[in-house]
Parts: sequence; C-alpha cells; structure tokens
Amino acid sequence: MNPNNDKEGVDDKYSIMDVKALTNDEMMINIEIQLRNEYNMRKRTVYYLSRMIARRLRTAEDYQEINKTVAINILDFDLLDQTNRFHNVFRFKEVHTGIELTDVAEIHIMELPELRRYITDHCEEVEREIGKNVLLDWLLFIDNPESELSKLITKQVPEIEGAMEMLQKLSQDDLLREQYEAREKAMRDRISAEKERERRIKEAEKIGMEKGMEKGMEKVLWKIIQKKFPSIDSSYYDKLVILESSELDRLSVELLDMRKIKELEAFFLND
Repeated sequence: MNPNNDKEGVDDKYSIMDVKALTNDEMMINIEIQLRNEYNMRKRTVYYLSRMIARRLRTAEDYQEINKTVAINILDFDLLDQTNRFHNVFRFKEVHTGIELTDVAEIHIMELPELRRYITDHCEEVEREIGKNVLLDWLLFIDNPESELSKLITKQVPEIEGAMEMLQKLSQDDLLREQYEAREKAMRDRISAEKERERRIKEAEKIGMEKGMEKGMEKVLWKIIQKKFPSIDSSYYDKLVILESSELDRLSVELLDMRKIKELEAFFLND
C-alpha cells in the first residue's frame, strides 16, 4: 500500500512508513526499520499505529468492522532495557491481571543487537532452529544476508532463497547501487554530524562546569575573606573574579594559614 500517511489538516504531522501492507484477511501492517536510535521510537510507533487505526475507522461501517492493525519495528539498537528477548509483543492489557482488552492494535519490537547476543549465547540451538522458526530465519537474514547462518537458511527456506536472489539482482543494478551508496553516505554524514554535535555539547558542558566551579569557589572564598577581614570593601570581590583557578586554590590554602594573613591583608586591603 501507499506508505504515506496523508495529512488531514495543515497542523497535522506528515508521516512516511517503510512498508505498509494489507493481508488477505484485512489485517494492516506497518513495518519500520530503524538503524539509529533517535530516542522517539516508542511514541512515534504509537502515533503511526493510531493514525492507521483512525483512517480505517473512517472507512468502516461501524466499530466492529475495524480489523487488526499491527506495527512491526526492526531496530538496530537496544530500545527495551527490561527484557533480554529479541522479539517483544505489546497489546492493550489490564495492568494488574493481564486480561486483554482487544487485539485490534499490536506492536512488535525486534531488536537486532539482542538477536546477536542470543546467537552468541545459543549458537548450537540457533542452528537447530533454522528452517523451523520462520521469524528467527527472517531476522537472521535481515541482520546479515551474507552470514554463514543465512547461507544455511537460503538452502532450507525457499522464500528467503528468493529474497536472496532478488537482493543479488538489485545489487547489480547500477542506479540502485548508486542510490544505496548515496543513502549510506548521507547516513554516515548524519551520524558524523551528530557525534560532532554531541562532542561540542559535552565540551561546552565541561567548560561551563569548570566555570561554575570557579565561580562557586570565588563566592566561598569571598565569604571567608569577609569573615577574616570585616572591614574589607565589597568592591574588592572583583580581584577574585580575575584570578585563575590555580590562584584560587592557592588562596584557599593560604586563608587557612595564619602566617599568611599579613600578605593577604596587603593583597585585599591595599590597592
């Protein structure tokens, strides 16, 4: 189907899905593949799924005509911290008893990093499952079509063998290959720009923290100085502001050394 969720009003958000499909039993499916965590996947998924359900409601004769709508997210990053499963399914359920309200909306989260950890920990079991677990077969192929496991899968699963043949044909198409390489470059440039942005933010935060610490030290030292030299004029606080952090450290030590009081008096009380 058309993967675009058209805007209904000028203020609506425009959304584009990777794949939107309608099955023979009228179940609508949205498939999203995300390679990088943009920290919006949870709410974004709910938004896309809600839009699809709302559009189906307008075309249905009544509420009973609304068929199941499913969102499938294949992610190359960890989204869920509470589980070590590479495939998790969410529906409307009562939080205490687990009673399901309806299956009209369903979200599948498939995390490829968790799949890789599963393969590492259950290598022999995974090989025995090849050809028997259709979800595992497809995820292994999607994650790495050129892996040894994928080669075993293509020998046992005709549909995935056909997908591999199609993938090889597409890779030989010059135009498609150029488009793919352009997309890869754009993605690398985007990641690089984001990392540079994060680096600059951290650098700015570090500088700000150091300045804040210096400013805090200035205020503490000024209170100590006012206590030791009650007659000091407040305008002499400016002398602290221009000091380097190393000088502030030295000064804080000297304030605790009574032998330095005369020198400090000369510093603070004399121009």
